[in-house]
Amino acid sequence: MLSKLTVRNFRSIANCDVEFGPITVFFGPTSAGKSTLFYALLVLRNFVLAPNQALDGLFNLGFQNLGGFEACIFNHLASKTIDVVAHFDGDRSYGLQLGKQIGHLEVANEFLEMTHDVPVPYGANQSWPVTYSEDDEEFTINWNGFASTVASKSGTPDAQARAIAIAESLNMPVEAIKKIEVCPHRRGFFKPSYSPTPLTPTPTSEDEVATLIINDQNSPARISINTVEIFDRDFRTYTAPGTATTFLQTTEQTGARIPGLLVNDGFGVNQVVYMLAKIHRPDVETVLIEEPEIHLHPTMVRRFARTLAHLATDEKKQISFTTHSEQFLLSMLACVKEGLLRPDDLRCYQVTREKKETAFNRAQVSEDGQISGGLSSFMEAELKDIRSFLSVHE
Repeated sequence: MLSKLTVRNFRSIANCDVEFGPITVFFGPTSAGKSTLFYALLVLRNFVLAPNQALDGLFNLGFQNLGGFEACIFNHLASKTIDVVAHFDGDRSYGLQLGKQIGHLEVANEFLEMTHDVPVPYGANQSWPVTYSEDDEEFTINWNGFASTVASKSGTPDAQARAIAIAESLNMPVEAIKKIEVCPHRRGFFKPSYSPTPLTPTPTSEDEVATLIINDQNSPARISINTVEIFDRDFRTYTAPGTATTFLQTTEQTGARIPGLLVNDGFGVNQVVYMLAKIHRPDVETVLIEEPEIHLHPTMVRRFARTLAHLATDEKKQISFTTHSEQFLLSMLACVKEGLLRPDDLRCYQVTREKKETAFNRAQVSEDGQISGGLSSFMEAELKDIRSFLSVHE
């Protein structure tokens, strides 16, 4: 599980260290820099997945092109470097320091740290030997910046088993980065049917996400369990005989009980199916969601919050999201009050921006679902309207 993200000199983030939990919520004003933290992690993921691409290509996230290195370096100081380090449970981490031409890679676990400079683009066609000793046994580690192979000098069964364990520990951060998914603002299904399509490293288009559903026989059933919880509607796929055309359908569990196409449902239902398809991917552990409350009625927001709590605790999915919804944050806090989440399972950050810099301010959550500092960021506009209203009637 991602435990902390360190970011330096990326867009409006000059310097931050943000701790993550099973569910992490970022709230604050528009353009404060909430999504910027997610984008930094996705740039790191881009490098892990395709290090041989041009520097500016790393900032094309698929669903959004951030404009390249010089557009993303803090305050447009091209002489600086962008630093992103992802920390994971067990004191393991992987980081990238990105300059105009040189990248500096680092990987660490609880007993070893390795670093090296590489050109950008980097073909991952080099490796560097490192000697490591432990309990009178010597190991040779060969690291290419992403993957490590480990050999023991003695070759005994115990030493070989330990070599495998060391390699798994060093390789774990990169493998965890590969298991990060994103649900951007631009999401949903806008066609009645789909056929499987090739997937990009970051599948975000409606055709790609539909393909994820079509290709996983367990996905529709898992999604349906959640749509029944949230909307009282099941979700199914239907493939016309003799074709590769699949229809996405929903059916009310009460009332009319008439099957219909997902595209004809309200966009709230539509975009939640998209998010659930991403969350339920078996090869995904961490999901980044931008404003999951879009187009949802407050009742559905409350139900969706409880579904996310269940997915985080029972399915071990790590979910982080940005929000402008006081209702969504209150619903997550209610999950703590009701015992669905422990206080430490929910990490909340009020995100602010002072001139050029974004700040992430941790708001502690108590056992009764109270949040330190309250919800002042949501109330400011309401208070202005109330003052205006009262002044008119004085």
